[in-house]
Amino acid sequence: MDRAFTVGSLKVAARPFMRSVSTAPSKPDVTLTAPPSVIQVEQKGKRFIVQPAAGVSLLDAALQQSIPLDHKCKKGTCGRCAVTVLAGAHFLAPKTRREREKTNQPAKRLACQAQMK
Repeated sequence: MDRAFTVGSLKVAARPFMRSVSTAPSKPDVTLTAPPSVIQVEQKGKRFIVQPAAGVSLLDAALQQSIPLDHKCKKGTCGRCAVTVLAGAHFLAPKTRREREKTNQPAKRLACQAQMK
């Protein structure tokens, strides 16, 4: 038995692959956050996570952990090892005289001078 279809007899099937588009603003990108048990730093646009190691500098700890922080003199004179501490600043001792001379920004530290508590 052949059945003839007319335009009125056809039904539009639901299309499960189509979704409505929301006009609500999207959520901002989630940034890399460090757990409170590590130190998160940024240097020249790159972020690094360093495990704290008591009694050593931030630079020495990073290098021991194969983290490629840029550095040169290791004396606090060149400023090449400057980093911005994003999280975990409580693991670091207060700024040294050399650090205070190089920058007045609270989050900026010289990795070679920033000693861990």
